[in-house]
Amino acid sequence: MKIRLTGTLAELSEARTLLGDVFELIEASEPYPNRGGSKLHRVYVEAEIRSHTTSAGAPHPSS
Repeated sequence: MKIRLTGTLAELSEARTLLGDVFELIEASEPYPNRGGSKLHRVYVEAEIRSHTTSAGAPHPSS
């Protein structure tokens, strides 16, 4: 799965951390400044959905 994130540098840093809790992050680019006078940046992330199992291999309970 490929994901594009857009935000401030602080938002991108936090989002990459939070995405790592849900997805297996394969690769993440360095932040690129958006065009024009924007103060925002973008990051491209390649990720896979994590398996919904616990460490014992039992199905993860639904929240």
